[in-house]
Amino acid sequence: MKLYDLENHFYDECFVDAVTRRTRPPSYNKDTQIITWSEALEAPFGKLVALLLEVGGGRLELMDKLGISTAVLSCSPGVEDLGAGESTEVARKTNDALYELTKKYPGRYLGSAILPVKDVEASCRELERCVKDLGFVSWHTHSNYGESCPSDERYLPLFEMSARLGAYVYLHPQLPQGLRVNDLGFTVAGPGLGFTTDAMVALTRLVVKGLFDRVPNLKMVLGHLGEAFPFLLDRMDNRFKFLPNPKALNKQDFSYYFKNNIWVTTSGNMSKEAFACTAAVMGIDRILFGSDHPYESAADMIRFVRELPLGETDRQKLYHKNAAALGIHIG
Repeated sequence: MKLYDLENHFYDECFVDAVTRRTRPPSYNKDTQIITWSEALEAPFGKLVALLLEVGGGRLELMDKLGISTAVLSCSPGVEDLGAGESTEVARKTNDALYELTKKYPGRYLGSAILPVKDVEASCRELERCVKDLGFVSWHTHSNYGESCPSDERYLPLFEMSARLGAYVYLHPQLPQGLRVNDLGFTVAGPGLGFTTDAMVALTRLVVKGLFDRVPNLKMVLGHLGEAFPFLLDRMDNRFKFLPNPKALNKQDFSYYFKNNIWVTTSGNMSKEAFACTAAVMGIDRILFGSDHPYESAADMIRFVRELPLGETDRQKLYHKNAAALGIHIG
């Protein structure tokens, strides 16, 4: 059975060089192989960098071993924290390198664009180039851009462009700004808690600010089985009805958008209980496979989905048929 991986990360050397040249976070020291995420957070990153840069025979061999037919490659973390001029250059070079991979391995790799978001006009042009000229399927963005966030009004043209081009938006977590967990280490401040909380705040802001009402055909994807939203959607709907909020611009219940605009992937969440909750709340039609390689063990993710108690029809939806709703068609 075909298996499409909607979250599979890579780096091009130009991105590694860019963060190595930086003198303030986020920065990477090639000698110590330490990445400095913020003034308070550092983490070893050397092994991951090597895996992120491996997009040739080694990665394809792993995909073949695990039965992954096609992977959507994305550069994450991206270029949002680089300087304006540098982010434009690195984004274009990275997207060009990704395009060469899709040509070299047709049908095995698909492209997800990274954009220098703080230059909105340049980003719109780059996204249009990536979709129309390079054949990319999505825009891979993050839950914050340092001092700004995706829900800021100035970024609306990027979402409008994505919808116009038929490209979905993958909203990937970023380290939160100001969360009181930095002193607890990267594991907590990042993947253990911080990433999820930041992605949840970012998506909540997009909904409440009325993005999906203004751009009703926008398609968005969240990782980690929905960043805990399936567990909370009923309560959020209930509270919006019980406590009228004049600041809320969304015209529909919060859960409406999770059944009409938002999909989720399995990436990085191997809880059968969480999967059951997500399927019950959103429906199996809204769930796609994502390995989160190399930030998670792709082998463990494959083992997890293969052990899920799914019938043949639902398994086909999870593995590849739901991807068609996002515009992914191969062969």
